[in-house]
Amino acid sequence: MTTLRLLSFSTLIILFCPLLMHAQSEQDAYRISDLYPGGTGRSTGLANAFGALGADPAVVSINPAGFGLYRTTEVSLTPSFEVNDARSTYYGTSASNTMTRLFFNNLALIINSPSEKGGNWRSSTYGIVYDRQQSHHWQRTAIGENVPSTILQSFVNEANGTQDSDLFEFFPFTSGLAWDTYAIDPMDSTGTSYLPAIPFGSPTRQEQTIESRGASNNTVFFYSANYMDRLYIGASLGIAGHRFKRSTVHTETSLDENLDLSTVRFSEDLNTTGNGFDLKLGVLGRITDRLRMGIAYHSPQWMQMRDDYVTSMGTGFRTPDANGLSSYEAFSPDGSFSYQVNTPWRGVISAAYIAGVHGLVSLDYEYTDFRTMRMRSSDLVVSDYDFSTENEAIRAAFRAVHTVRVGTEWRSGNWYYRGGWGFSPNAYKEQDSRHGQAVRTYAFGIGYRTDHVGVDLGLNHTARTLNYFQYDPSTVEATLEERRSYRAVITLSYRP
Repeated sequence: MTTLRLLSFSTLIILFCPLLMHAQSEQDAYRISDLYPGGTGRSTGLANAFGALGADPAVVSINPAGFGLYRTTEVSLTPSFEVNDARSTYYGTSASNTMTRLFFNNLALIINSPSEKGGNWRSSTYGIVYDRQQSHHWQRTAIGENVPSTILQSFVNEANGTQDSDLFEFFPFTSGLAWDTYAIDPMDSTGTSYLPAIPFGSPTRQEQTIESRGASNNTVFFYSANYMDRLYIGASLGIAGHRFKRSTVHTETSLDENLDLSTVRFSEDLNTTGNGFDLKLGVLGRITDRLRMGIAYHSPQWMQMRDDYVTSMGTGFRTPDANGLSSYEAFSPDGSFSYQVNTPWRGVISAAYIAGVHGLVSLDYEYTDFRTMRMRSSDLVVSDYDFSTENEAIRAAFRAVHTVRVGTEWRSGNWYYRGGWGFSPNAYKEQDSRHGQAVRTYAFGIGYRTDHVGVDLGLNHTARTLNYFQYDPSTVEATLEERRSYRAVITLSYRP
């Protein structure tokens, strides 16, 4: 099956069906683009409202000008532990799963170089920071006990109009497998019309499990300068990495004992990898001794991506055939495709009020227009496909998002106490069937710092909801998924 033919699946399937989505889609672009600052134990305690505060590795993902507030060299490492809970509701039945993960959230080497005394440029700060900006570690299960629908109808809709002898050639990842396992049957002698072996509307028990792993991260080289302890400028070059591995198994059991087809299992394994780069520019000003304000521009991430995927299908019948067989299996070839994704640019405006040595309050506002995401043909392959369908779907489905983060920190001797809150609306338009609730972040933290050593603990709870369709949305209700993530982040820092 050619790549171009894969990409010519019906627009409806491309738009809504992750299980059938072997062609690249706007959902891939969104997954790659939905990034958040990873940060440190200190910044996590303030919900990463850190754009105007500076002097912390977290600013690498917010405003690189903040590095200009460093007065000394620093080395830090930030291990993190997360618990990800997913609760799905499908046709009135709920199911939940939990996945845990230990990882490094941030690693930083920051070198401060003071200038000669008497100069207006007081110091330069440069170095390298690794920041983990997204986690893909989720295990999800959706169960429907009495579903008047079947995934086989999606395969029938796809196969209609194609000769049965050509199905595996044209659709080796989907309806070709259904034909080879007798899950769809010929409607008449023409060989181009089909029926599902489980009639649409017949009750089924359905279970879909999705297990995903991976992360999005950014390894950043930065430079920042301090002008008269009043103005700070910074720039960074990031090398972005995206790793996403997903295994999906969709199982249906016919509840009608009079039907010969008893069970259907459709599986997909997807492995997405990619790398790219981005640029960030920032300015931070000390308006008064107590007020700081900053602004930063984040370029798109220009990503080169590759998908590798394979599918399989199995069926079980209540009556053996003439050879005594009652179950069948079919496997697709190994599929792969390379493409490019440009994530949206971002703008960040920050302000902080410094209450002397006692505490502070910080606010970040971030603007991201997900309509500006773009998919393109890869430079690594020769292809005439222009992704116009996918890019039009991006413009139709997404909207601009206004993210707000607020944090506060108060000091008692060497101890620091922190709290924060964040709100990031769902990027799908409200009229889109996949629109869900905003990402809401609640943060707390505590730290102990001396002149040379720091230990900071941040606790973070995020919650969001989303909707997705397990297959063709014209034949099935949406699955509602509630996601909750609990993260403990600890930073150990040393300043010579």
